[in-house]
Parts: sequence; C-alpha cells; structure tokens
Amino acid sequence: MRALGGLAVEAPGLDPAALARLSGFAGAILWGGDGRAHAQALAGRHGPILPLIGGLPDAAHVALERHVCIDTTASGGNAQLLAKVSEG
Repeated sequence: MRALGGLAVEAPGLDPAALARLSGFAGAILWGGDGRAHAQALAGRHGPILPLIGGLPDAAHVALERHVCIDTTASGGNAQLLAKVSEG
C-alpha cells in the first residue's frame, strides 16, 4: 500500500461494526476470513460508498481522483453566458 503512495493503518481484530462509526478513511483492506460483516458495516455508512478490498491493492485503490463538472444547461449550453452570470 505504501509503495503505491497510499497510507494504511493496521487494525488486527477490529470489530466490523467499528467501520460504521470510524471516520477519516477511504476504504478497508481485509485479507483472509469472511468479509461479509465488514462489507455490511461499510455499506451501512452515510456518505460516500467505501470499498472493502479483499486482495492486494493496486494503484487505483490508493489514488484519489476528483471530478469537477460545470453544468451549462441552465444557460442553454452557452458557457459564455454562464461565465457572465458568475462574474456578477
């Protein structure tokens, strides 16, 4: 995980229910055992959907990607008109 640029915190024996209460993480890695309770705890969280990674993570699991979308449909698709409105 660290070799790919990510940060991992080991928590052996962590109660699966804790995944529903903890914050400040973007996913959980579980090697071995049945991950059903862990997956259910992650699925029951409010907010973004967090993955339960069951194998060795790859670069896609440790990279943070953000998308910005500017909706121009309110101006009929005219981005210049939208820019004039945002300028005030």
